[in-house]
Formats: sequence, structure tokens, C-alpha cells
Amino acid sequence: KPCEVIVALGREGREQARIDAEKYPHTAKMADSLKSEASQAAYRRRKAIVEAPNGWIKSVLGFRQFSLRGIEKVRAEWKLVCLAMNLRRMAAWA
Repeated sequence: KPCEVIVALGREGREQARIDAEKYPHTAKMADSLKSEASQAAYRRRKAIVEAPNGWIKSVLGFRQFSLRGIEKVRAEWKLVCLAMNLRRMAAWA
């Protein structure tokens, strides 16, 4: 019987999805790596630094998927999204 890994789906109070560890071994590996206090501290720092801008890009700018194909075009599109985010930040400072 495969062990089940629980992954949170956003804010507290919502249901949690159970992920099959045999089908998704990388998820089980990540859950194991997050058991140590040092890795939890590093993940908290990452969450504060990286996750907020990513969520802002998705919710405020409405960017959820790339429109173009090919790595160079995707990189260019991502740079435009980041530029738009930075311009909105700068406009808020003015």
C-alpha cells in the first residue's frame, strides 16, 4: 500500500489533496526533506521572498500561462511580465 503524502491546497480551512507517493516519488522526497528544522527554515525564507511576487503576478496581473512556444520566446514573455510587475511597483512609489 503506497504511503500518502498530504499537500496543502492554499489557505487554511480548505481540504487537502492526497498524493500517491509511488506515482509521484518527487513529492514524497520533498516531504521527507522538509522534516528537518533547517530545511523548514530555508523553505520559510523562500516562501517569503519568492512566493509573494509569483502570487501577485498570477492574481493581479492575471498571468497564468505562457502564450508563446519555444524557450527564447517564453523567456522574453517572462521578462515582459516581470517588467510589468516592476513598473506597477514603481508607480505605487511615485
